[in-house]
Amino acid sequence: MKFIEFSKSLKDGVKNFYHAKGDDSFLIKQAILNLKAKVVSDFEDFNFHKLEADRISVEELDSILSTLPIRSEYRLVVLNKPNADAVKYINKFDFSDSGLVLLCVNAEKLSADAVEIDCSALDKDDIRKYILNQLSKFKISIHEQALDYLIDSCNAKMEKIVNELNKVISYSIETKEITMEVVTNLITDSTEYVIYMLTNAIDSKDYTNFEKILHEMSKSQSKGEIFSYLGKHLRRMQYLSLNKNDEEMAKVLGIKPYAIKLSRQNINKNGIKYYINLYQKYIELDFKIKSGKISANNALYELVF
Repeated sequence: MKFIEFSKSLKDGVKNFYHAKGDDSFLIKQAILNLKAKVVSDFEDFNFHKLEADRISVEELDSILSTLPIRSEYRLVVLNKPNADAVKYINKFDFSDSGLVLLCVNAEKLSADAVEIDCSALDKDDIRKYILNQLSKFKISIHEQALDYLIDSCNAKMEKIVNELNKVISYSIETKEITMEVVTNLITDSTEYVIYMLTNAIDSKDYTNFEKILHEMSKSQSKGEIFSYLGKHLRRMQYLSLNKNDEEMAKVLGIKPYAIKLSRQNINKNGIKYYINLYQKYIELDFKIKSGKISANNALYELVF
């Protein structure tokens, strides 16, 4: 099940055996915290055990898993990357009447009896569901534009989203409504989002907005750094213009499917040649900068205008 579904499932009780699988460290940490909050009611030092298990012996594991909880219905054990011997032991372990809740993290060849928790990075739709679910606990509504801004300004990074969301909830606890004005005033734009806004101005051919964003970025970053950011964006857009395989491009470029979807929309709107020509112009200007024939500032404006 997906991470969001796992969090909801805890309302109906817990299972004895879980497997958190994925590369999002924040979601894995959150899965552990959610499970701990549900099952560890007392004597935390004894009833909660977390360890790196790549080198654990079967004897150590037997001692850990066979210990009964104290003054609590359950005892939670978290094993990160258990080794092959440990996995063999775990797959044969009898959970009945043990009082044990076991969570393995990124294990290989684990039994199908384990309830799998998908801790891969969330896509935008899942992030929206997570935010709306959190807001529903406080009976707070959020405007559609404000919701998109919250996600995009945090570059879809869950750790930053959660931090910013807590801030926004605290501010809106009385009004019960989150507007665009609230999020723009409270949320600090990440560097990635500011870069996104800058490149979006190029995609939209919005030169007025480009100058405005460029002016703000120039207060903290050099023109050379900003020029490089644009180069990375244009290189990606050229690759996408020349390759129609979204799955392959997601792996090569290291970006999420919804980001490719947005890029495809801009390519369809502006045309393939628009991005090929822009990237070729970037390469030409980059060479001139490095050979001292033009300043990074002038190259930026020549590229855009």
